[in-house]
Amino acid sequence: MDSTKNKIGVIFLGIVLLIFIVGGYFFMKYMVNNPTKEKKKGIVELKNEVRINNKKDYIYFDNTTEIIDDIFKQDVILNFKGLEDENSKLHSELEELSKKEVKVTNEKIPEGVTCENDLYSFSYRTYEVTEFSSYASVVIMDYDYNCVNGSVPTNIKSYVINKDNGNIITNEELLSAFSIADDKIIESVNKRLADTQVLDENAMVIDTENTINDIKNGIYGTNKALSISKNGKLVINFIVKSNKINYNDSIELN
Repeated sequence: MDSTKNKIGVIFLGIVLLIFIVGGYFFMKYMVNNPTKEKKKGIVELKNEVRINNKKDYIYFDNTTEIIDDIFKQDVILNFKGLEDENSKLHSELEELSKKEVKVTNEKIPEGVTCENDLYSFSYRTYEVTEFSSYASVVIMDYDYNCVNGSVPTNIKSYVINKDNGNIITNEELLSAFSIADDKIIESVNKRLADTQVLDENAMVIDTENTINDIKNGIYGTNKALSISKNGKLVINFIVKSNKINYNDSIELN
């Protein structure tokens, strides 16, 4: 009787072991041939990647060369799928600016003035990049430079891009999202100009009237541009008209 029970126990144990072995085999086969949740998650994230190069920042610079000390020529790259044409456009604009170089041999230089790299004048652009939450912004500022008078701003524009989908956010959409009206912009700029106004030989340096008129009547992408600060504020960037030298300024609107 005991011998029979032992045989039955051995047979039962063998069946259990066989089930574990066969089950383990098929489980491992499933794991090898089917991605885990983590792998599936990784595939989803890869499909949702909006950057052209996911090893680079959302906005970065390339092809940097120095024109003169502290002034550079460089391409700005909007690293978003679907914005390749914008990058080509920006590169073409930069190349057009580079064609405006004038050597000192073609100009009469005042005594005591030294022109670096034998450049009397040229045009160039600078950039300010900020990121906040789902926003990536770049403000692009163009300048004319000559070695006698220095730099004068000529144009200002911007891109604000949704990092989640790579779409450019229009100025109208930004103003609506932050509930900013045109009169609020003019009020804020007026206050800024009053706060920064200075006198030179009893004459006001900032040309407030023409600066405000340019903002009222100008279009975005010429003398004014919107961006998002690193603190999540809507910013108006603009060119200030001056009785001396024009310059760029910016203020938060909300």
